[in-house]
Amino acid sequence: MSAVTQKVSALLVLLLALALLFAGARMALAGIASYQAEAFLAVWEKAANQPDARAWQIAHNAAQRAISLYPVANGDYLDRLGRIHSWQQFRQPYADPSAESSRRAALDAYRAAVDARPTWPYTWARQAHTKLYLQEFDGEFDLALARAFQLGPWRNGINRELAEIGLSAWPHLDQSQRLATLESVRRSVANGPAEAQHLYKIAQHTGLTQVLCDSLEPALRSARKLCLIPQ
Repeated sequence: MSAVTQKVSALLVLLLALALLFAGARMALAGIASYQAEAFLAVWEKAANQPDARAWQIAHNAAQRAISLYPVANGDYLDRLGRIHSWQQFRQPYADPSAESSRRAALDAYRAAVDARPTWPYTWARQAHTKLYLQEFDGEFDLALARAFQLGPWRNGINRELAEIGLSAWPHLDQSQRLATLESVRRSVANGPAEAQHLYKIAQHTGLTQVLCDSLEPALRSARKLCLIPQ
């Protein structure tokens, strides 16, 4: 190998190493920003309340920074951005015009997230939940509901969220979607007393206590102390 060839090869190796170092540094910074955004989400979820404007903006900036620094579309980071948008005005009623902008932004982030990571059921469930908040019961809602059910049949968080969505959207569901909802209800109720009471309260609020009670086996109703008084 000539001296020139050796120098060219060494230069190429150096350039490759620098490129890898640069990419690695960006990914590390993206991870730090993502961790910061997730820390805010954990606080909001524990408090179960909307964040104040300053906290929301800091979390949003961190989530956007993580996405922009990562070299390719990252489904986890995009999902996190969607969750941050979802929390911005999550206490507002369904179809509230004042919350439409944040919910549209959340929906866009979830769409990008499922494109990047199509087998993650939590994002599909969150996409369906966002459509519920927007009161848009269309093909996109149907697909998100179905994919979440198919991909996460034994994940407790998925069953809980699908049960919540289904009970809240009941008048807009077809027969197969109602059957899937009741299956998610049964799985969630079987998971523990807290889950059972949570869904029972939603059923009361939506006028579906009889539907919920009829869907549960007597042994499960007894174990969870549900539906003991005739509805």
